[in-house]
Amino acid sequence: AALNLAAAAAAGQRGVAGMAAAADARAAVAAAASAAMAAETAPAVHDSWSDVSELVTPYGYPLEEHFVTTRDGYILRMFRIPRGASEDPLGRNGSDARPVVLLQHALLDSCSGFLVLGPGKALALLLADAGYDVWMSNTRGNVHSRNHTSLSVKSQEFWAFSFDEMAEYDLPDSLTYVLNATGQQQASLLGFSQGATIVLTALASGAVNKSTVEAAVLVAPVAYMRHISSIPLQALATLGTDSVFSLLGVREFLPSAPIVQMLEGAICFLRPQLCLNILSAIAGFDEERVDPQALPAALRRTPAGTSVQNMAHWAQCVRQTSPHVLAYFDYGATCGSGGRREGLPRCNRDKYGSDDVPTYDLSRAGAEVPLLVVSGSKDQLADAADVDALVNTLRSAGGTSVQHSRVRGYEHLDFVWAERAPEVVYRGALA
Repeated sequence: AALNLAAAAAAGQRGVAGMAAAADARAAVAAAASAAMAAETAPAVHDSWSDVSELVTPYGYPLEEHFVTTRDGYILRMFRIPRGASEDPLGRNGSDARPVVLLQHALLDSCSGFLVLGPGKALALLLADAGYDVWMSNTRGNVHSRNHTSLSVKSQEFWAFSFDEMAEYDLPDSLTYVLNATGQQQASLLGFSQGATIVLTALASGAVNKSTVEAAVLVAPVAYMRHISSIPLQALATLGTDSVFSLLGVREFLPSAPIVQMLEGAICFLRPQLCLNILSAIAGFDEERVDPQALPAALRRTPAGTSVQNMAHWAQCVRQTSPHVLAYFDYGATCGSGGRREGLPRCNRDKYGSDDVPTYDLSRAGAEVPLLVVSGSKDQLADAADVDALVNTLRSAGGTSVQHSRVRGYEHLDFVWAERAPEVVYRGALA
């Protein structure tokens, strides 16, 4: 029923002619990607170092692996590109320390999203060549960060998180680690999609010490979702939170789950050119802009994993009826006796001390730290109207610079998959 509702809504938006056009959409990129992926065989056991290093070291860039233990015990794997491919190891001038930048990836993605375009195109490599000390995070639960000091990855407790915890623990603790490792006082932050959400909420909540952030770049930020047109997320949002857990379980959001196959089916019917994997189905991209040589590497590394609770949180955001509100995860007002998940919060009162779920004051994110917001005019996740409302909220605090650049015609994944993203988008972030 949820699937039919979302499909009907999308059909109403596009019209019958739009659906017919979608049925005839170009499938060349999808065919090329499928053929290339068929030639690649993923290892039986995930090898994080090889998965990332093959996108970096063959082109002459150095790569380091680091581990961050968060205050709540998650062990996160980070990767560092300390310099460009042709630079002297000591620094740009032989001794000068490089400015530090920390990259925060998107939902269902990993640090590889900043690397798949390859040398001369990938954002992480361009930043290294421009003289930055580049650090790439991996949030809890993705393929590179599945360890904990006391919890088993098979336990419900391990997967009891959403972007709330990523903002409260993952980003602040990663930033602290980076500053300690480099001896620097400040770093710049760049977040894409959910990564931008994490940066925003960490700044708004005070989880990140703003004096340690030189500037923040928010690429395709997803915060307000009043105008979202992502069919899979619309379908997921029609389900209540309890139904999401009942259908998907309480641990990892697995691409093989029947409900995910249904969500993919909806987008495959309406826009077949997006039917590559669940990430492309949820987020969307322009097949005419995508780099066909980079796409196989991107698809082989996504979806990189997250928790069902995180997906349920995003579904709650889509259901949010109050305009311009981003709320914490809603556990519900009814505590009951047993709880949905043993040993975890049964309700909002257990978690927050109140029946009401708290909200983020995003205006606080726009205070003290210079922000650059980059958005696309055709983004189905970070809709242009929603981003405009977010920018207005950020500017309402006053006192700092909040710049906004809109990229005409760009869809969500174009920011990391488009062949011309370096010229169209990244040069501004490097300035």
